[in-house]
Amino acid sequence: MATPIGAGGIVPDARVVPVGGGVAFEDGENRGRIIVSSLSTGGAYSVMEWVVAPGTRSEPDGFGPHRHGAIEETFLVRSGTLEFLIDETITVLSPGDFVRVPPGVRHGYRNTTAQPADLVVTFVPGGFEELFVKYRSDQDEPGDDAAFIADATRNFDSTFE
Repeated sequence: MATPIGAGGIVPDARVVPVGGGVAFEDGENRGRIIVSSLSTGGAYSVMEWVVAPGTRSEPDGFGPHRHGAIEETFLVRSGTLEFLIDETITVLSPGDFVRVPPGVRHGYRNTTAQPADLVVTFVPGGFEELFVKYRSDQDEPGDDAAFIADATRNFDSTFE
C-alpha cells in the first residue's frame, strides 16, 4: 500500500527518499529540496538539500548574516566552494567540509565562484524548512522576503542583519 502524502507533498513517514524525492523548490537563483521534513520526525529535525547559485549574494557584505535563537543548523558541502561566515570569521569551505552552527550564532555564506555549491543542511529542531516551501519563488504568486523574515523572527527567534 502506498504511503499517503502530507502537507506540501511531503511523505510524513518516509524512510527512504529517492533521488528526486522530497519537495523541490526555488528561492530566486538558489534551489533546494526537503529530504526529511519535520513532519516526518515529530518536529525533532529536518534535512534539506540546498544549491547556492554562482555569484555573490545581493546583501551589502554578500553573506546575508543572520542568527536563529531556537535552531541549530548544520551544513555539509557536497560540491563547489563556499565562503562561510561564523561570528566575524570567514572560512572557505570545500567538498566534504562540515559546519555546525549552534543556536544564537551569527552566520551566513556566499558563493563567489562560477560554479554552484551543493549542500546538505539540517535544522534542529525542524520546522524552518517549511518556510522555504511557503515562500518559494517558483509558485504562481512568489513569496515575499519580508514575510519570510517576519515568520522566521516570530516562529524561530531569528534575526537578520
